[in-house]
Amino acid sequence: MALQSVKSFGETMIDHICTNINSDEEKFRTFIGGPLNAEGGKVLVDRLLHLFNLRNKVELSEIIGVSTGSIATWQTRSTVPYELLIRIHLATGISMEYLLFDKAEDDLNVMSYCSNPNETPSFVTINQNIKSFHYPLHQPIHCDGGLQIINRLQKVLKIDSKAELGRLCSVNIGTLATWQTRKTTPHELLCRVHLATGVSMHYLCFGKEWNPPQIEKPEIKNWMEASRTRVGEPKFCNRNKKNNLPLHDWMVTETDSKAYLSVFEIDEGDMKKVDQLKINDEFLTLFSIDDDGLSIIAKDTHYFIDPKITTITKGQYLFRVNDSYQLGELRHLPDGNIYLIEEHEKFIFDPASTIVLGKVTSTLRRV
Repeated sequence: MALQSVKSFGETMIDHICTNINSDEEKFRTFIGGPLNAEGGKVLVDRLLHLFNLRNKVELSEIIGVSTGSIATWQTRSTVPYELLIRIHLATGISMEYLLFDKAEDDLNVMSYCSNPNETPSFVTINQNIKSFHYPLHQPIHCDGGLQIINRLQKVLKIDSKAELGRLCSVNIGTLATWQTRKTTPHELLCRVHLATGVSMHYLCFGKEWNPPQIEKPEIKNWMEASRTRVGEPKFCNRNKKNNLPLHDWMVTETDSKAYLSVFEIDEGDMKKVDQLKINDEFLTLFSIDDDGLSIIAKDTHYFIDPKITTITKGQYLFRVNDSYQLGELRHLPDGNIYLIEEHEKFIFDPASTIVLGKVTSTLRRV
């Protein structure tokens, strides 16, 4: 009697995952199970020079914000700088298949997001259009990391535990624990999951798809003005009754110049207007804000934000990183650096890639 082949646990898991996420099984197996067989070093450097139409490594160094010494080290050690390749992919739309393996299935025009997409790329034209790219080419992108990225990968791959994730992707459980503790972004693994599943790199990095930024720092006040509704104009009526605090009659009197303070909620990095508070001069004085301020609602607490205070000293601030809004404690410490403080840990804050939208001046909490 012929013996039937028995699938291993890993093969059974892959079959189950491919069925659940509707992924090509051969492609999934090729990429998910171990480190990528991508060629780095001089081959990769020459590919980037060709892609951006640059003359030498000095020009490449300035475009990508990496020293020529680091580029030389990549060449000596045949390094694949995965964070940089993800950055180029997100900034320009050039496929990861090309950046990693020189497979040019898509358009290789790095200028496709620029105002004149038909312009020939060069050191000069790239610098002239540097603000047109979806993300800065010359500085690291601050992707999610740690438990947040681990949970997202489990969700994408439709598996239930870190142990399963480790077995599937050939990552030691101790390494996963280190990623969680240090809030590490596993760039190489993100590349593998992207190639294996077809899930967009932007979603893997940030938990949402890319949307054009709508707000720039010089326009913050105008945005606040546009969000605020004065008496006589249509009211915003979609009241979030679960979270919002009750309004009191003392907040407004007949003689006051009545206004409405916009209330926003932050949900997975998106900032959405959910309500408005009727306010008067006494209210503004009590909570140390002007009528161009706003409120962020979180659980049962209103955080009142003054958008004119954007210099970081110490306190809670509203800020935006890579189009993701956050409310957190920032401190400017004696070493000259600014840090994001989370519980007993601190993380260096990059002012170059972050827009501070205002400081929390007071709070109002339901008890």
